[in-house]
Amino acid sequence: MTCWGDNLYGQSTPSAGTFTQISGSGNYTCGLRSDGTASCWGDNSDGQSTPPAEPFTQISAGPSHACGLRDDGSATCWGYNGYEESIPPTGALAQISAGFRNTCGLRGDGSATCWGDNSLGESTPPAGVFTQITAGEFHTCGLRADGSATCWGFDGSGESDPATGTFTQITAGGFHTCGLRSDGTATCWGNNRYGQSTPAAGTFAQISAAGDHTCGLRADGSATCWATIHSGNRRPRQVLLRRFPQAGMAPAGCGPTAPSRAGAITTTERPLPQ
Repeated sequence: MTCWGDNLYGQSTPSAGTFTQISGSGNYTCGLRSDGTASCWGDNSDGQSTPPAEPFTQISAGPSHACGLRDDGSATCWGYNGYEESIPPTGALAQISAGFRNTCGLRGDGSATCWGDNSLGESTPPAGVFTQITAGEFHTCGLRADGSATCWGFDGSGESDPATGTFTQITAGGFHTCGLRSDGTATCWGNNRYGQSTPAAGTFAQISAAGDHTCGLRADGSATCWATIHSGNRRPRQVLLRRFPQAGMAPAGCGPTAPSRAGAITTTERPLPQ
């Protein structure tokens, strides 16, 4: 695996070994090994880089807390808990996404549930069925079964006002959101101060929005990122990166360096509102 960008806390110096999934956020990064155990590196000031010693099927890192799903679908979270974002509900989840101060998940029936901070409505999902959920800074988005996008929470930059049409994947960043169309092209909406909502031309197999930049995987496994360069986060190394089986469940900035059937790219630094 290789990472690029800020490395003040060691978040871009991955642990040795191989991983099947990675998720990076704030000043740390987490990954799942082939046996399902989690390994995290970087800042650990809130315990976010100290995962439980048990296997998981999915991991999601927020800026100061992380969450994982067990084989039975139950969730556990660790790290900062000032808004109870690390106290998941009981019952099984099919997906989980750790945001800034909240966490959201999808039940087996496709209904969404969120917990943690709800000061801007980011933890009050609408009714109905979703196929994917993604928690951003102060907003959350989901994909409906028909491919349409729905977002809720803060909308100061238009990040919760999705483009019309259908998508195959959606990813919520700091104050912008991006989605992939069925033809592989990317569409973004929301804050574009740094160019994070002006996607590169061409098609992608996966996309991941961070605080103020966005990255995507091409069909050949190469990475492309867009927005103003901060700490080198827009300059992916010249390696081929592989995507996760569940597209959209990892953010962008790290990726496996060797070909495999699983893997992806991940980023996520979280800015303050602009």
